[in-house]
Amino acid sequence: MILLDHQGNLFYLSDMFKFLLKKNFADIWDNLFHLIIVNLFFLALCALAVLGFFALGHLPVNDGLKSLLMILYLFFSSAFIHVFFFAEGKNAERISNYEGSKLSLFFSSIVSSIKDGALYGCVVALLICIAFITMPYYFRMWIPADGSKGSFLGLLFMALVFWLEVLALLSLQWFMAIRNVLHNNFKKCLKKSVIIFFDNPWLSIGIVFLNLFELLITVFTLGLIPGISGMTVTVTNAFRLRMYKYDWYEVNPGMTKEQRRDIPWDELLANEKQALGPRTLKSYFLPWKDN
Repeated sequence: MILLDHQGNLFYLSDMFKFLLKKNFADIWDNLFHLIIVNLFFLALCALAVLGFFALGHLPVNDGLKSLLMILYLFFSSAFIHVFFFAEGKNAERISNYEGSKLSLFFSSIVSSIKDGALYGCVVALLICIAFITMPYYFRMWIPADGSKGSFLGLLFMALVFWLEVLALLSLQWFMAIRNVLHNNFKKCLKKSVIIFFDNPWLSIGIVFLNLFELLITVFTLGLIPGISGMTVTVTNAFRLRMYKYDWYEVNPGMTKEQRRDIPWDELLANEKQALGPRTLKSYFLPWKDN
């Protein structure tokens, strides 16, 4: 529903996505201090993980053993960090529901996030390993380092791995939002992540671009805002708002394909807009003058 509508108009934004942008900015602003504190925690975790990689890189062992240790450490560090990432997902769901954030909830959710967070982290580590191991291998198959004639199959396999990784990225971005909003188990979250992507490809791509923009802001703010916690809020907001479409499908069975495309977002989001209220720029920076 972003970038292209069903009539083929470029740079079209659905009413849902426009509201998402407004709501997301408000949610991040209203929970600014909480997000900064959690992002500082994540920055510390990532810094420790990077230091671990540097330490492994200087071990006095042969290259084969060093590579194996670094792969194992990648899985461990990814699993460890994602446990805390999933713990913050509880706050993202609260923020999306206009309930505000609680730092105590972040810490109290760590234990319940160990299983799914660690498994998800291992999946992410596996995708990283596949990319960094197979892509150079197929590149050398396509263009050998010794200058000999390569194989076109190398390029074909490179393209295959690349697009599989892209599809995995676009699908897995929905995982934690599905877990926190629908409370499904790991297997169901994986399955529904893929379903949500293929049923909403333009929205999935739009969320990636939105998070890339937020990542750029994060770099300029040295990791403070919106950071990983803010991007988690973004995806959770997008998923929760998107669920109104499926609720509408359930109460209106038997619609044609064309009718299912014409989603009455203004009507579906009426309560959401009322809950958010008329937020103006003045209300963010000079709230006492907006009364």
